[in-house]
Amino acid sequence: MPLRNSLKLLINIIIALVFLVSAISKLISIDSFEIYVYSFGIMKLDYVFFLARLIISLELIIGILLIVGTYTRFAMGASLAMLSAFCVFVLFLILTRNSEHCHCFGDIEMSHTTSLIKNILLIALILVSYNRNCNKFKYDKVVFIFILIFSISLPLIVSPPDTFYYTKYSKSVTYNDFMLSEYLKENSQYTQGRKMLCFFGPGCRFCKLAAKKVLIIAKKANNNEAVNFVFNGSQDSVDKFLIETKATIFKYTFIPPNRFLKITNGEMPLIILLEDGNVKGKYGYRDIKEHEIIGFIRSEK
Repeated sequence: MPLRNSLKLLINIIIALVFLVSAISKLISIDSFEIYVYSFGIMKLDYVFFLARLIISLELIIGILLIVGTYTRFAMGASLAMLSAFCVFVLFLILTRNSEHCHCFGDIEMSHTTSLIKNILLIALILVSYNRNCNKFKYDKVVFIFILIFSISLPLIVSPPDTFYYTKYSKSVTYNDFMLSEYLKENSQYTQGRKMLCFFGPGCRFCKLAAKKVLIIAKKANNNEAVNFVFNGSQDSVDKFLIETKATIFKYTFIPPNRFLKITNGEMPLIILLEDGNVKGKYGYRDIKEHEIIGFIRSEK
């Protein structure tokens, strides 16, 4: 019996470590994870920020409870429910031929088949150790509450949702008004109607993430024609950028690097909303407001 209990304890620790590694990996690459959740177009961007962190918090709660050994039955039940949901999700990805990896471990790529097998094995391990006698502590409830508070607070503290600081982020977004005006004068296609002008560097990580956001927003607004990308790189680098971000549907153009940097004040991404050539809004990566942009470009239709 002691050996059997020790084996079950070891299984619990393994399961706990998987959940903790999964949570920490997602938290480290939270921007990519947010975009992945947002890519399904089911929720508003502001809600996605909190859903992504809630998933991380649940994984932290399960992992810590299993390590500490308190409320083990609850942790096992929650882990079974979560892994079952993940299995259904991965099967959905397979059936819909969605080739993007599921971000189970953040940016660490894993095939859908591998992810599904991993989840099934974890479920099997949980079922094997599910009936293990739980340790009882005098302050079980206090420990449980502390773990809940810690697990929910950690993602919010380490990486606060962008919605918390929209005003602060918007103030830091700048551009050179004169240089932009000169550029617009030379490109009359941007001075008629409502346009969304996106200044992206092909090698810029946040430009790629912003392009993915813009793609989803344009689909929700049902208006790809209003979106225009402006790049400062080579054709090869831009081709890679568009393929990686799946943003090949948008029109794009090039400008010399020096001019690009003068317009953007050396910062990117820079996203500008134009109405008949007049600036009506400006955004960086962190302060992209979905509802404002959708409302602006949707009215073009």
